[in-house]
Formats: sequence, C-alpha cells, structure tokens
Amino acid sequence: MKKLIIYDESCPMCKLYTKGMVAADTSGCLTRLSSSQLTPETINRIDRQRARHEIPLVDLDGGETLYGVDTWIYAFGKQNKQLKKLLSLNWIKSSLKTLYAFISYNRRIIITSAPGRWNLLDLQPDFRLGYRLAFILTVFGLVGGLATIVHFPIWLPAALVLIISQLLVACLYLAQRHDDNFLQTVLDYTGHLGMSLFIGGFVSAIGFSMHWPALAQIGCALTMGQHFIRSYRLGLNPWLSVCFAGLFFLLVMPY
Repeated sequence: MKKLIIYDESCPMCKLYTKGMVAADTSGCLTRLSSSQLTPETINRIDRQRARHEIPLVDLDGGETLYGVDTWIYAFGKQNKQLKKLLSLNWIKSSLKTLYAFISYNRRIIITSAPGRWNLLDLQPDFRLGYRLAFILTVFGLVGGLATIVHFPIWLPAALVLIISQLLVACLYLAQRHDDNFLQTVLDYTGHLGMSLFIGGFVSAIGFSMHWPALAQIGCALTMGQHFIRSYRLGLNPWLSVCFAGLFFLLVMPY
C-alpha cells in the first residue's frame, strides 16, 4: 500500500521531519512530494485548506487521505503497534492536535524561510490570532526563563527597555507605511523578535554557564543576525535591524 506525504517546500521544518519519516519507514511504502512538484490530479485528492495546516498523507491506492496528527500516528504505528494504540487514545490525540496546531500555525515564525515561488497549491498557513499570541507568550517566557536560570551580566530592566523600544519603533514604522495587515505584521514581527532573542540568548547562556566569553559574544552576534534575516524575509526595512543593533549595543552589550 503506497502512501504519499505532501509537504510545504518553503518550510524548512516540514522538509526535515518528512525526510525523517520516509527514512524511518523500513517497508518502503512511504514517499514524499513537495508542493512545487504537485500535479492537478494529486491536488484534487486532498482538502486544499486543511493541507495548509495539517500535512496530508495520500493513499495512492485510492484509500482515505490522512492529515496532521493522523499522518504521524500512521507513520509511527508502522514501527510500533503499541505506540500507535497509545497515541490513538482520545485524550492523548486531542493534546497532540492542539500541540500540532500551535506549531503548524507558527511554523514560519519558529524557523524562518524565504518566500517560496508560486505553486499550484499554496501551503502558507493562515494567521490565527490566538495561536500567534500563545506563541509570543511562550517564546518571551522562554527568554525570561533563560534570564532567570542563567546569571547573565545584564541589567534586566535594560533588556526589557530594549524589547519595548524596538516594538514601539516597529509599530511606528508599520503605521507610517499604512500596512493593510497592521496587527498581523506587528505580531509576526514580535514573534520573530522573540525567536531572535531566544536563539542568541540560548547560545549566550551556554557561553556564560561554561565561562566561555567568546561563545557569549557569538550569541549576541547571532541575535542581531537572526533579527536582520527575519526582518528582511518579512519584507521590513533594513533600518529596523540597524535600530535594533543600536539599541542592543546601547542597552545590553555594555553589561
């Protein structure tokens, strides 16, 4: 029984885990196809809207198409029947669906990607306010957790001023640009800002914990680099990253 996994070519996360799912399938029945390689015949066999948020698993022999968590349960179940039964329990499956949706709706914020080329099937996830707010609270909570666990030589109010000031600058910039999707763009940017601080902060935390000053400096550079890449891919003016770098050096680096 041949099964086809369809993944979003513009999503690095989707590329990685679908490749792992296919590689782990010892039976050889799982294959994968990117969104840029789809044909109208294949597209007609899936729910276009659902496929944007839940990865489809198409039965090439004409059976039912599975989505999201059911795709994962099927793939894992081929390797371990007990695990499949466990994951199929109602409360576990419901929890997995919530977690899956949280990651899916924020996947292009978690791992940024360059805008993809036009495809017959658009797999860009919709913007969902609740999931984006939940992600922002989570990522800044992780940043705060790093600051609490690791003794950063940084005055915490200064870091807070950095975040608030940068968000204020971004809001003023987007307001004067008359962005049609002002709220979505602000929240997208806030998520990317949080990820930039978390990724760089995590590397710096290792440096401070291991007493490797050079690694801590690399973490700072990574924070600014991530901000530039993410802002650029979001279509924002590079001067926003210049402003961020200036505030970062002024408020954080001296400590």
